[in-house]
Amino acid sequence: MRDWPYRTYPEFLQGLCESLGLRIANGGIAGEVSPNGVGQVRDYLGLFPNARYFVVGYGTNDLGMWPEVERTSPQIIENLHRMVRAIRDSGRQPILLNVPYANESMFPRRIAEELRNNRDYHNDKLKDYCLKDHVPLVDIASKLRDEHFADELHPNEAGAQVIATEVFRVLSEVRNREGLG
Repeated sequence: MRDWPYRTYPEFLQGLCESLGLRIANGGIAGEVSPNGVGQVRDYLGLFPNARYFVVGYGTNDLGMWPEVERTSPQIIENLHRMVRAIRDSGRQPILLNVPYANESMFPRRIAEELRNNRDYHNDKLKDYCLKDHVPLVDIASKLRDEHFADELHPNEAGAQVIATEVFRVLSEVRNREGLG
């Protein structure tokens, strides 16, 4: 983790989850895209057989590599659906993250607006999917601001803390619904 220049949200989430007796494992891989996620989720299900919750976030890199959001968003959601199904089939609880906005101060106005519109389009579709399939969704896009980024896309320490707080909030709600709170 120290090789990455920015502290990531799982580090802060661990501190929040200690009161619940939960241990956090960070399976995030920088630069990954959702087509690879299905295999990675299956690997992590095997690596962490006692894990009850799997927080999964994909889409930022997909939208960066394949910016035609009308084509890319359904593919991301289908890949996420396959991950959700694998997690549920193993008796665990998936929790998804939406795609955060980019640090708009780092882009010309036209590009910043295009990035925001693409994320809004995708996040709306993802929200619809999560509502339909009863998948808890962590809304980090609406919580992160430009000052929460260390560069164009990566959250700084304050941003990682914001994400951890939102993940913890949703995780706590899920645990309470399960009667484990």
